[in-house]
Amino acid sequence: MRSTVIKKSTSTIEYSENIQISNVRISDRIYELITQEIIEGTIRYGDRLNIKEIAQRLQVSPMPVRDAIKRLEHEGIVVVKPQSTCYVRMPTQKSMIDAFELRYILEISSIEKIYPMVRLEDLKDMKYFLDRMEELVPSKYHPDTMKEYVKYDQLFHREICVLAGNEYLLRSYKYATLHLNISLTFNAGAEPDMQQVESDHRLLFKYLNQNSEQCVAVLRRHLNTCKRNMISGEVFKSLPT
Repeated sequence: MRSTVIKKSTSTIEYSENIQISNVRISDRIYELITQEIIEGTIRYGDRLNIKEIAQRLQVSPMPVRDAIKRLEHEGIVVVKPQSTCYVRMPTQKSMIDAFELRYILEISSIEKIYPMVRLEDLKDMKYFLDRMEELVPSKYHPDTMKEYVKYDQLFHREICVLAGNEYLLRSYKYATLHLNISLTFNAGAEPDMQQVESDHRLLFKYLNQNSEQCVAVLRRHLNTCKRNMISGEVFKSLPT
């Protein structure tokens, strides 16, 4: 399974799973690593990002790390204070709703585009993510298993947009998930019905594989349920409006 922990390397930055990143445009690569950890929930909203510590861990100079942080600041993801202190911006209720609505539009648009023509071989990654979720789904909601579960949940939903084959759409989806990672959606909201979540994912895959329009209705229902759960949670209600 894929780990999002940034590891040391003598000449490169790398994920586990042997994904190596060269020194070309290193600030862009650092940006990608940080944003992916935010999306997956490894870096949480409110967490402090120490430029020197990140640079030491990645065995790079502070400059490209600082450049990556500046880009995140420009996008409204982090807040930078004097002395190179920065932290990941906490969302508001409105920003969460806005980001979720963007996610909804992009996923529905993507699935409407792909369902008539998608082939089983195109769905192999989605099937892998589905299988991993089904291995992890607890009979009762349990925090110990949810972190790994929501990682595959995020990848499963992202794959819908990947299959649409539109670079700009995928960039917009990443922007939405930066401001609303799925980990936060689960943790901020009411406890989800995991059996229903699992059933929705299974039906979604089934209807996509059959090139059936019913997959659109399943995804609409699923996302609407996710939004209702999110806004009814105590953590969401505690956020500023």
